[in-house]
Amino acid sequence: MVRADERAHVLVGALHADDPLVLKSIAVIDKLIRVETPFGPGWYRYNHDAYGERLDGKPYDGSTGVGRLWTLLTGERGEFELARENAPEARRLLDTLGHFSNDGLMIPEQIWDRSGPGTIRIGEGTGSATPLAWSMAQFLRLAINLQKNRNFETPDVAAARYEKPRAKTR
Repeated sequence: MVRADERAHVLVGALHADDPLVLKSIAVIDKLIRVETPFGPGWYRYNHDAYGERLDGKPYDGSTGVGRLWTLLTGERGEFELARENAPEARRLLDTLGHFSNDGLMIPEQIWDRSGPGTIRIGEGTGSATPLAWSMAQFLRLAINLQKNRNFETPDVAAARYEKPRAKTR
């Protein structure tokens, strides 16, 4: 099973964002559980996830669901990109997360991973919780991190571990 949470090792400072193992993991994650929507990328929680509406779009019934894209994972990838010092990509992912919101600017738990019958449109909210506090908080967290130009939840001691050496001055 592939999970979309490799970035957690980066945010707590256990591994550097450009560590070869992290980059290989990200490549596998993107190959298996990333979906491009009209607004930008989204990710499943993991492959073979079954928590979401059924294939025909009917509500999740506890046993025959199909995993859908989790909006907060787009924000988490933005934090990973910021850790890689790729602020433009992190900003693009913040914009993507904002596009996942509904007309009331509320970000849902999940978005559709494909278009389908009726009102099912890829990149738009499913019947999942809307707003989802976790998704809304992820948007705010990424926005604040971009403003500070660093992931503020990374402990200072861990962030210092990966700082680039400063040039000595006389």
